[in-house]
Formats: sequence, C-alpha cells, structure tokens
Amino acid sequence: MKIILIFSILFLSFASFSQKQKVKVKNDIVTLDGSPLFKIVSSNYPDGYTFYSLDDDKLAVFNSQFYNDPKQVTAGSPEGRVGYFEITFFNEDLDKCEIRIVGFKKQLAQHIISAGLIVDGELDETAVKQFCVINGSKFSEDRKNSGTTIIINNN
Repeated sequence: MKIILIFSILFLSFASFSQKQKVKVKNDIVTLDGSPLFKIVSSNYPDGYTFYSLDDDKLAVFNSQFYNDPKQVTAGSPEGRVGYFEITFFNEDLDKCEIRIVGFKKQLAQHIISAGLIVDGELDETAVKQFCVINGSKFSEDRKNSGTTIIINNN
C-alpha cells in the first residue's frame, strides 16, 4: 500500500510540475523557465544519457538496459520487452538505482528536475539518496528471475 501511495504522490507531483514549469532541451542544455540548469548528452554505447553541470562536471550516467520477461507479454509487446535506466550518480557514494525508461531527453530532464536531483547545477545529496531508496534495483532483480523456473525435488 505504501508503494502505491508513493507512486501516486510522485505521479501527481510530476504531472502538476510539468504543467507549471517550462522545461526545454536545446543543444544538450536543459533550461527551466528560460534559465539553464544542466546538460544532458546522448551516448551511443550503451544507449543512454550523461548529465553534466554547466561547468562540464559529470553528474550522472543513465544507461539503457533491456530484457524480455514472459510475465510482461502483452498484445503491444509480444516479447515482453522491458526497458529501464541503470543510473550511477557521481556523488561521494556513487549511488546507484534504476528507473523505467521515461521517454526522450525532455521527459527525462523533467523527471530529474521534478525529483529535485539537480539543484543549482549540482547533485542534491539528500534528493539523490531518497531517489535511490525509493527506486532501488527492482529491474535487475526481476531480470535475474525472468523466465527462471525453480523445481524442487524432494526424493
């Protein structure tokens, strides 16, 4: 029940945030209401994004990961393809977590801003810690267990 409440709060705050503030991405610079905040650069291998401060300090790397999960098969996804970002924050502890892929650069930038992860061009340590605790590593755990059948034979 707590998880549903947390996701509902995050969704509502994200939805209301996107209506109130104007996020743009142009030439890899993310702006909020016209003020530049940070850079988001696409990487070719592996597919993903690297976030930088405006002074080119590396803040975080979002690497795309994909796997097929038979439990996720639907008419729209006959292979049960699941996509997520494996995130490494370049803070003192190199915090790591995972989130579902949330679209393109602009949507990812909106997600990062709404979570308060980057403030004044730097990582907000408290927000990063909370973000990683909330999101955890669910996808890599599910990936390990996808399609795995465990047979217990008590002979």
